[in-house]
Amino acid sequence: MNVLFYSYPWAMDIPGGGERQLSAYARHLRSCGVQVDLFDMWNPQFDKYQILHVFSVMPNVIEMCDYAKRRGMKVVVNPNLWITPETRDNYPYSDIWNILEVADRVIVNSNMEGNALSSVFAMDRQKFHTVYNGAETEFLVPADMRVFRERFNIEGPFVLNVANVEPRKNQLEFLRLLRQERPDLTLVIAGGIRDQYYADACLQEGGDKIRIIGFLPYASELVRSAMAGCEFFAMPSLLETPSIAAIEAAAIGAKVLLTQVGSTTEYFGDSVTYVDPWSHESMRAGIAAVANASTDKSIWAARHRLLWPQIAPEIVNCYNRLL
Repeated sequence: MNVLFYSYPWAMDIPGGGERQLSAYARHLRSCGVQVDLFDMWNPQFDKYQILHVFSVMPNVIEMCDYAKRRGMKVVVNPNLWITPETRDNYPYSDIWNILEVADRVIVNSNMEGNALSSVFAMDRQKFHTVYNGAETEFLVPADMRVFRERFNIEGPFVLNVANVEPRKNQLEFLRLLRQERPDLTLVIAGGIRDQYYADACLQEGGDKIRIIGFLPYASELVRSAMAGCEFFAMPSLLETPSIAAIEAAAIGAKVLLTQVGSTTEYFGDSVTYVDPWSHESMRAGIAAVANASTDKSIWAARHRLLWPQIAPEIVNCYNRLL
């Protein structure tokens, strides 16, 4: 089975969760015997592939989806999208509908996401196939907490946020509340900057209690050391479908504070500390509660069923049903 992976042209400039997902799929599908190649516009070789797998619903991917269908390929789409009737007007609804409509199968990160997309876009629920996100097995290996601190000269207790800096990730509001509730903690953000104005506002607000350190290599000793050494991992986003980084943090044993908006509860049940990202009261309570949280349940939730080698066969199953 030969599968061609595709996303919008600038996706890898400042990669996020969707791009991390693409990389993990490629790695683990190859381990399952699937030939996966990344699209090369200079040497596309469409005749080699049975499936085009698209990791985005950015409007411009529709042209590639249409072309692949004309070439006789099956089209699979991972939208990585949390949308509700209340938020549908925030998105290019008709463009996304076109992409989902042309797809032969839509892989969603949770049953909740599949239900939401089916309802909002008025499409048959059977078109949506759930494949959970996961963590690499490297996150089962104990990490030396000193590696990260020494590399970035981090002193004192810190909260870790592995995400790009942008309003959707809600770092600014969280930082304001963290400084009030726990002035001893530094917020360390490991990711790129998608919104420079927003990043500048975070830096101004945080002063010496914020560090934006850029990308950490995927599943590397550095990121594992950071997660192992933080006071807690925080992902107080306005929505998540959910966060791959949160799964990784749970797998390595970090305390996790996580947004309740999206499909996070389907992954973690009652094993992490949830916050309403729109509520100051909720985030204050979460910052207080996570300090005393147990990690027993969250470690089990991540390691029992949310590792990529456990998940990859379900992607293959989805492909096989199309061919």
